[in-house]
Amino acid sequence: MTPTRARARPSLSAIVLAVAFAAVAAQARAAAAVPPLPTKPPHGDAAVCFVRGVSSRPLWFRATDGRVLAGAVYGKGARGVVLAPQSGGSHCGWLSFARRLAKAGYHVLAFDLRGRGQSPWPGAASVDRKDLDVVGAVRALRRLGARSVVAAGASLGGAAVLAAGPALGGIASGLISFSGEPDLGPAPAGARPFLPQIRLPLLVVAGRDDPYANAQTSQEVIDAAGSADKTLLVYPGDWHGWALVGSAPTAADCRAAVIRWLAAHT
Repeated sequence: MTPTRARARPSLSAIVLAVAFAAVAAQARAAAAVPPLPTKPPHGDAAVCFVRGVSSRPLWFRATDGRVLAGAVYGKGARGVVLAPQSGGSHCGWLSFARRLAKAGYHVLAFDLRGRGQSPWPGAASVDRKDLDVVGAVRALRRLGARSVVAAGASLGGAAVLAAGPALGGIASGLISFSGEPDLGPAPAGARPFLPQIRLPLLVVAGRDDPYANAQTSQEVIDAAGSADKTLLVYPGDWHGWALVGSAPTAADCRAAVIRWLAAHT
């Protein structure tokens, strides 16, 4: 009979070394999955959005899932406002309003949603999680020194703000939706399922006859929101998104009302 040989058992040091190598390999795979922040700042704010008298600082930052986002910072101080753009637009569309907010004493971060403007395309797996972009922007502005931050957005950006509302409870002081369409946002049901979970003060601004988010739709958002402090401002016409504080005939009144609301909530 052929004698059997006992299998050599790995030593404790070999096991520890193997575990260490496995941990390093896992960290390397995780690092490779998250794209690095660019080494150069986004240039579009100066090259594309330039208006005399506007001073801004370019910023790269991350959404909460690690996606790289681009934005521009206006003003400084402890009172902050994050501005998410509407569909098809970039942070350039907020430039005029961001300048006004900065002059009013606010620290502003206007940014590009993932795959829009200067923010890189994130891949199909995360394209519908623009709410994570809003949370990342609020965190980025807080790291820059803003202690009380309101998250605001127009149209698609407004929907992203609404969807992010429940996750912003501990780090933001309020939400503003300019024509945020409740059926937009994280797939498949948009922002609607998130509305009852919102506890932050909420301001919804709408054009009465807006074909995308009219007075009735905006009232539905207010009614569904779980906030105890919620306000709806409706202006005449079919003005949509950032036009409500930009090119609409009632824009000056709207800007004044929004700044009064901000003063009470930051």
